[in-house]
Amino acid sequence: MLLTKQTKPLKDLSDALIECKAYAKRGHVLANDAVSLLKRVVRTISKKMQDEIDNLEISSFNDNATTGSLVSQLSSIRANFEILPQRLMEDIDAISKTSFSITLFGRTMAGKSTLMEILTHGRGESIGKGAQRTTRDVRTYTYRDLHITDVPGIAAFEGEEDEDVAFDAAKKSDLILFLITDDAPQACEAECLNKILGLGKPVICLINIKADINNSTSLKMFRRDVQKKFDNERLDTIKQQFFDFGTQYGQDWRTIRFAYVHLKSAFLSQQSDFKESSDELYGLSRFNYVENLIVSEICKNGSFYKLKAFSDIVVVPVVDALETLFSQSAQNSEQGSILVGKRKKLKKWTDDFESDGKSRIETLLSSISSELKREIATFAEDNYDNSNASGEWNKILKTRNIEQRASDLLKQLGKECEEELREISREINSEIKFSHTVFSDSSINMHMLVDGKRIWNWATTLVSGGLMIAGLFLTGPIGWIGLGVGLFGWLGSFLFSDREKKIRDARQKLEKKLSDHIDKMIVGLRKKMLDVLYNELLKKQLYPMNRTIDDVISSIFTLSKMQQEFAVALNSKLQEINMAVIKEALAYLGYTGLEWHIANTARIPGYAMMIILEDGKRFPDDASKALFYLLKEKVWFVFKKENLKSMLSQAIGRGCDRDTIRIQYIDDTPRIAHIPSLDTVDASTKNRIRMAQQITELLIMK
Repeated sequence: MLLTKQTKPLKDLSDALIECKAYAKRGHVLANDAVSLLKRVVRTISKKMQDEIDNLEISSFNDNATTGSLVSQLSSIRANFEILPQRLMEDIDAISKTSFSITLFGRTMAGKSTLMEILTHGRGESIGKGAQRTTRDVRTYTYRDLHITDVPGIAAFEGEEDEDVAFDAAKKSDLILFLITDDAPQACEAECLNKILGLGKPVICLINIKADINNSTSLKMFRRDVQKKFDNERLDTIKQQFFDFGTQYGQDWRTIRFAYVHLKSAFLSQQSDFKESSDELYGLSRFNYVENLIVSEICKNGSFYKLKAFSDIVVVPVVDALETLFSQSAQNSEQGSILVGKRKKLKKWTDDFESDGKSRIETLLSSISSELKREIATFAEDNYDNSNASGEWNKILKTRNIEQRASDLLKQLGKECEEELREISREINSEIKFSHTVFSDSSINMHMLVDGKRIWNWATTLVSGGLMIAGLFLTGPIGWIGLGVGLFGWLGSFLFSDREKKIRDARQKLEKKLSDHIDKMIVGLRKKMLDVLYNELLKKQLYPMNRTIDDVISSIFTLSKMQQEFAVALNSKLQEINMAVIKEALAYLGYTGLEWHIANTARIPGYAMMIILEDGKRFPDDASKALFYLLKEKVWFVFKKENLKSMLSQAIGRGCDRDTIRIQYIDDTPRIAHIPSLDTVDASTKNRIRMAQQITELLIMK
């Protein structure tokens, strides 16, 4: 069903300002109700966070440092959001409920002081002094019952504190007058305007024509000069340049009302020195159009602007907080996935290292055993009747450098272990990107979870300590063999009986003893070397590293989950607030009842809104255009579908290849949407993606 627009009678300024007061009251109620909604969700999520904190503090995490870091971060998030409602209430109370407020922005020396002098019928004492002003010099005055605030020039901003002064004034205002000159628009002006629009503020832009006049200047020549500079084609080109800046921010600045004016003429027309030419100067200035434009804008939309000022002072920071939480959650999820990859890599390397270490030990021991056993026959032949056979055998053992070879292998294994730990530590430190802050006074940084210094220290106790190898041979294999071969001194007493047989028996017995003791030596050496492999390398180094990375992964995903849950909870309330604003807008425009076609909304104040319609419903084109011009926001539509990817694709539009979008499920729940081209999409598509996140409540990342 299409609804017919209900037209309203025209108002004069005084009637409009009376209506503004009434809408201010409604806006104040709307904003307070919004904060009450937020209080409830903050209270609920705060309790969940505290429960999570309590669980962590009694958990069985192996790494206390990681647990403590996670607890600290969750506590920080909880504390910051618990004070959010109070901050919003302070901002709401700072907006006037009785006056319509206008804030004047412009570059230094653009003519703001001249404009103030015109509106206040001043004598010009402030003109030309703008460059010397400080950001603390915020001036306020009254013009036709309108409350005007003049902030320092854009070029005079010196640091965040200075900007905060200017934008705090803008935040409390209902309308912005943005003053530029007929020079080419500056990037700093566009950036400032983008920030103002991001507050959800309606803007009227004045282009001040540069043409000088004084007492010695011929009025005729001045008239010709001014009329020449009011060339519409030239000024429209300047305006288009400004529009082009807007596209860089994904905005449509065509909704901004522009007026061309020569402020100096308007000012001089009020001065006694130019009394005779006052009317002509005022006419040349075209200031009458500026005044009419301001008054007509207030008469037409001022009351809704007043209501919107109250709602957007809540919506803007909530959107910022929401997007910060989604962003951090996505980032932490991504970084958790990176660590999962590192853990898999380390686990595989650990398994391979264990298997390879055992194999290399066996290879060494087999080589030693073979070498020694090849010596047995010759040694037995030469020493079967030698009472010092033990000493001679020990000499052979020494020539084989058994201790050194075993020590060298274990040191090499230790070095490889150290190098792998250093490499995994380096990779973690280089690939993990730390999270942004939730608010300026509170950091929620993942480096608290992934302490590179601590990881590095895991790898510093290996080679330099010698792996206790020096103590490995205190009761070593030489002693074992010596005890064995010392048994052969008795052979000489039996040489009188069957000499050949006795010699053969003695030699075989010696060979058997030597072989048995080599085997025994190898068994003992294997045990000691494997003890070093398992106890010193695997159990004390690699296994703890794996467990700690597991703990870090668990904590990162816990943080990501809590951030997403908080974002989803905030988003549900944000949608309620946006629906209330759109309902008010439709009623204001005369389309009462049309809101019943709307299933849901997403909105970025000052940029765009996205309306989700029930499938098959139609939204009138004239209503869509009216919303566009009233809210100064693009209006996009999405049809409600059960298929989440379909909703996501509709919301994002054609700005990226929708076939490449992949939705990731965690615990059978869709949680993440991966968009490979996320970093390369244009500004408009980025805004659509921001609203797609509000609609789907998915974490959106590459």
